[in-house]
Amino acid sequence: MTRIPQSPKAKRIVAGAAALGVVASMTALTAPPAAATVTSIAIAPAFTLGTHRYGTTCSYTVTVAVDDDSQTVYFFEEGQGPSGFAEAKPSGGVAKATWIPSSTKITYIYAVQPNASAQIRQPVDVGIGINSGSACVAI
Repeated sequence: MTRIPQSPKAKRIVAGAAALGVVASMTALTAPPAAATVTSIAIAPAFTLGTHRYGTTCSYTVTVAVDDDSQTVYFFEEGQGPSGFAEAKPSGGVAKATWIPSSTKITYIYAVQPNASAQIRQPVDVGIGINSGSACVAI
């Protein structure tokens, strides 16, 4: 096998490429883990009879989409302390919780995962609920 001598310019290019590869590898090893994030939130059923969309004595399923199934999702009403109204472990990129509005003063519900870069919120319009079993009237 005959070895072809490299020019000084070619040696610098090879050395630069090798150094770039080392830097890229080190960056990948030292990068912080990606934060878990709730990407969407929905509340069902979305239809209630009356002048408000949700009622205080009625129950609703809050469904969130997440990008990390390993982190628990915490659900909160606006102004609620650290306990929230529910927590759920996601599966298949989805976490669900049951929500019964505690007050007519709530204007948002939130869902968040620990160490998330952001939380997501859903505006809500809560009235006094009359739960008839198969339907909810929110006045």
